[in-house]
Amino acid sequence: MKHLIAILLIFCFVEVSAQKEQNFILSTNVGYNYTYEDKSENLPVGGFFLPEDKKINDLNFSMSAGRKFSSNFYYGLGFALNMRKEEWNPDVNKPYRDKETGWTSTTSNAVSENYVYSPLAFLQYVANLGERAQVTLSLISQYDFEKSTEERKLFQPGQLGDDNFITHTSRKESTREYFNAGLMPGFRMNLYKSFGLNIAFGSVAYRIKTAESRLPDMDIKASREFIVRFRPEDWRIGLHLTF
Repeated sequence: MKHLIAILLIFCFVEVSAQKEQNFILSTNVGYNYTYEDKSENLPVGGFFLPEDKKINDLNFSMSAGRKFSSNFYYGLGFALNMRKEEWNPDVNKPYRDKETGWTSTTSNAVSENYVYSPLAFLQYVANLGERAQVTLSLISQYDFEKSTEERKLFQPGQLGDDNFITHTSRKESTREYFNAGLMPGFRMNLYKSFGLNIAFGSVAYRIKTAESRLPDMDIKASREFIVRFRPEDWRIGLHLTF
């Protein structure tokens, strides 16, 4: 991370003193989604388990530095970070007990944490809508380093009442790597001179897995997907500075 930031700073400021036009750009984007699903959204198949609540927190952040090489194009480098946490039955910490019948059953909760760090390169086309507004179309290529942690707890009824139970804990970690390439349309508005607002309206992308810790030999057909995301929850907002 420190080395990449240093490269970005050098990339931005080299030869700045010799430039009279605004040939460089620093840009950030951030997105956040929160979802809570009640038990009716996660009904079990076959009725063998109790329904589950689910809570999702998903944060995306990216930063890039670019340089203009013609009147309508920028190229540059950057990085993206995604942190996603999913919790099933987040408030469950003991076995379930039916108050009317006294019947008890095993319950569980689980937490899945996913971290993705992605160095990237981009080529961006910019079209002016006026003195302050621009539309953009970015071709982005990035490589994802993903780490996942999953922890599940089972709360098994004991023999001495509600406060006596057995907790079983399991934990798994895994890593994956992906290559991504895609197009991202956006809008840029200068709020004050060379400082302004960015909006990214989702993306069209192709993604393929290149490494998997659970299958180190990768002797099977790797996972791949074509993704079209233009929903409002996929939009990103951020700031830019040109100089």
